[in-house]
Amino acid sequence: MIAVGLALVLPMGLTSCHKEKRKAGILSHNEMVKVMTDVYVAEHKVTRLALKPDSSKIVFNRMKDRVFNQAGVPDSVFRKSFDYYVDRPLELEEIYTALVDSLNLKEQQTNASLAQPVEKK
Repeated sequence: MIAVGLALVLPMGLTSCHKEKRKAGILSHNEMVKVMTDVYVAEHKVTRLALKPDSSKIVFNRMKDRVFNQAGVPDSVFRKSFDYYVDRPLELEEIYTALVDSLNLKEQQTNASLAQPVEKK
């Protein structure tokens, strides 16, 4: 009887250790992936401009601000969320795995659209 009780309680305890309830004001995994994907894409665009370091930093900061505004996420909330997940490495790993998948998908979509022949009118 005790073994049955342990068999039911132990998995719940292990699960709750892995994913505790997220605090208010912390972005979800999906929200973090979306914002981080857009930030990485913005960074890539700035890199391709081949600007001087000071200029690229200014342009990137403006683009990053635009990403946060479009997502409706204040910079402070993103930073707080990032710090939250840094203290939870398993969750941060899940976020980065999804981020890499998202970036790979964007790259495939971009490559596919570039490979399509242009129609002549």
